[in-house]
Amino acid sequence: MGERAFQEAVQLEGHIIDSLILPRVWDAIMDLGGDFEVEEFQVGRHKQEPSYARLKVYADSEEQLNRI
Repeated sequence: MGERAFQEAVQLEGHIIDSLILPRVWDAIMDLGGDFEVEEFQVGRHKQEPSYARLKVYADSEEQLNRI
């Protein structure tokens, strides 16, 4: 991934794996022309325990980043 001028940190917490939220977020970022890097990822080990992901989202412009 090349360095892109605009970036923002995004955090997700909850049942982001079994509800398919995490892959949908990744798909949306890529579909809108952005890139991402997973900076931190913690998987809940029990059904009641939430998972956590911190992503860095990259875009070529502020407008594109806002769309993402």
